[in-house]
Amino acid sequence: MKARTITATFKYCNSGTQEVKTVNCLFTDRNEKYELTKVYIVEFGHEVLFSKDDNTFLVND
Repeated sequence: MKARTITATFKYCNSGTQEVKTVNCLFTDRNEKYELTKVYIVEFGHEVLFSKDDNTFLVND
């Protein structure tokens, strides 16, 4: 498992809002293989969908 600090855009699916945050994430070897993957965010305490292509987290609010 690898820990990384990422500054990314958080897009909230239901409200349509977005914001830029810096968070600490835990990546597994499986996460490294895919473009769209779930990563564990330490500050949230759960996994969130992450797009590596555009550096975006998709959050259900």
